[in-house]
Amino acid sequence: MQKALLRLTLLLIILLALAGCGDRQPTPVAATPAAQQATPTAAPDQEKAAPADTQAVGGEPALTVEQVASIETYRMRVDVTSEGKPSIVVEVAHVKTPLAEDDQVTLYQNDQPTTVDVRYVNDVLYLNNGEKWTVISTFNLAELTVVTPAGLAGAAPDMTLLGEEEISGRKTLHLHGDKNVIPDIQTGSDSLSVKNADDAQLDLWLDAEERFIVKLFFSLTLEGKTFTTEFLYYDFNAPIVVEAPTNVEAAAKPPTPMPSEIVALLGFDFPIPEGSRLSVVERTVNILTQFSVAEARAYLEDAMTTAGFAQSGEPLERTKDEFFYIFQQGDQTVTATVFSVEAGKATIQIGAAK
Repeated sequence: MQKALLRLTLLLIILLALAGCGDRQPTPVAATPAAQQATPTAAPDQEKAAPADTQAVGGEPALTVEQVASIETYRMRVDVTSEGKPSIVVEVAHVKTPLAEDDQVTLYQNDQPTTVDVRYVNDVLYLNNGEKWTVISTFNLAELTVVTPAGLAGAAPDMTLLGEEEISGRKTLHLHGDKNVIPDIQTGSDSLSVKNADDAQLDLWLDAEERFIVKLFFSLTLEGKTFTTEFLYYDFNAPIVVEAPTNVEAAAKPPTPMPSEIVALLGFDFPIPEGSRLSVVERTVNILTQFSVAEARAYLEDAMTTAGFAQSGEPLERTKDEFFYIFQQGDQTVTATVFSVEAGKATIQIGAAK
């Protein structure tokens, strides 16, 4: 279970990085400043706003940097905080054509940072967890973090102009709005409505000439706790080169589909890990894997979750390296056992759904 949770957490972090890139096609992200030939410049400090009378802006919704044809490359930083402490930091170097990205993603847990690098180049997504590069699958961008420039750009016409500021070397218009102007956001299966929040504030800094979002700051106070998200874009049209990493570990082959007659017996699909041997005894399927017991347990839990089953309680450890599971989906119950009689070759035993 711990391995499965780590994998899910990593996926969510990567998706957050992707969210910052606006309205692009379903493609991934990337990371590692060493890949950039140009020396990255620090995100510029915000200059003091020029005084201006408060007034309504009106006009069209804001654009995202992805919608601006004159910008081919850029860098971006995303900072997410919870109660004033960093939660996630994403640093991005992006090239539009051909699409490439190089990202560094840092997750804070108990104030301790964990960083991973993700790189997308030549239609391949690579991941480095600090030890090695591996090839991973692309992700569905429908499952993004809810707070994104694309999701909040439509609020601009209803926001108030506070003044002009220099941000990232661009003259910008600073707009501000409270929760009354922040729209409900729907991104894939996720949604956000601030109507019942204690407080919510949105600030946008729009390029004065092309009206795209150069900076976004969003704060939400809910049940007395404050969360913030900031996007800052800079280094527009800087020379950015993203290269494929070297010494990439070969990708594991996908699981083998379960034979249809066994799917019919079990009542659901359960992909067979590569290199496994399959046998059936009455209404029980035995899968002899190349996994350790811990790896087999993580695989079982992931596969059953994917099949739509929920784990009922913690597994029962009957003897050393033997774990008994109960999974449920509606009125169906499935029992499974993970055990090993030979080191490095755990068996996953699954009973037909009842």
